[in-house]
Amino acid sequence: MTEAVENFIRLVPLGFCVGTYSALIGAGGGFLMVPLLILIMPGDLMPAEVTSISLTVVFFTAYAGTVTYARMGHINYYFGVLFALAGMPGIILGTIAVRYVPRQTFALFFGVVLCGLGIFLAARPIGQRKAGESDSEECSAGEKRPTLLGATVSAYVGVISGLLGIGGGIVQVPFLIRVLNFRAHVATATSLFCLAIIALTGTLSHVIHDLWFAAGESAFLGGVDKTMYLAVGVMMGAPLGASLSGLVRGSVIVRLLALAMCVVGARLIWTAALG
Repeated sequence: MTEAVENFIRLVPLGFCVGTYSALIGAGGGFLMVPLLILIMPGDLMPAEVTSISLTVVFFTAYAGTVTYARMGHINYYFGVLFALAGMPGIILGTIAVRYVPRQTFALFFGVVLCGLGIFLAARPIGQRKAGESDSEECSAGEKRPTLLGATVSAYVGVISGLLGIGGGIVQVPFLIRVLNFRAHVATATSLFCLAIIALTGTLSHVIHDLWFAAGESAFLGGVDKTMYLAVGVMMGAPLGASLSGLVRGSVIVRLLALAMCVVGARLIWTAALG
C-alpha cells in the first residue's frame, strides 16, 4: 500500500468525524485536529507543520459549517466580522512564534490548555443571565460593552489560535455564551463564521512565510497532501454537524465540547510526559 493511499484511508474519515463534531459545537476542529495529528504521526511533524495543517482544516470546517448556519439564519454578522478583524493580527503573530517552540513543549502546553478549559466548561456550561437581560444578538450594534470586550478577547484568542493551530472556537463559544449572553446556537454559528476568516488569515500567513522566508523548510507546503485529505473529510462532515445542531440542546453542546477537551488534553499530556 502506497503512502498516499494509506493517508487517504486514515485521514479522510478522521476529517469527516472532526468536521461533524466541530461544526456541531461551533469550533473549527483545531483543538481535536492538533492532538490527533501529534498522536497518529509521532515524530513526523513539527509544531509549525501541525499548526499549518490544522488551521487550513479549520478554515474548511468553518466555511462548510458557516454556509449551513447562514441558511438557518443563526449568524450574527456584526459581531462575527468585528471579532474576526480583532483576531487577525494576533493569529499572524502566533503563526510566526510557533516556529520557535519545541514539539514536546508544544504538546504538553496544548494538553494543559485543553484540560483547563474543559474542566471550566464542565463546571459551568452555560452562563447565567440576570432577570430581564436580553440576548446579545438582539442588542444594538453600537452597544459598547460587548463590542469592546469581545474585540479585546478576540485579539488574545488570535494569538493563541496561531500558536496552537486552533481556530479559537473552544474559547470563543463559551465566551459568547457565558459573558456576552448569546444563545448557544447563535454562539456556535457566529463562532464558525469568525473562525473561517481567522483561520484563512493564519493559513495565508504560513504560506507567505514558507514562500518568502522558509529557506528550504516548508511547514505548509510540506504537508499539503495530508491537508487536502483532511479537508475532503471535514467538508463532508461539517454541514452534517451544523444541521444536527438544531436537534441538540445548548447545554448538551457545551458539555460535549468540555468532554472532548478533557479527554484529548489528558491523552496529550500523558504522551508528552512519556517523551
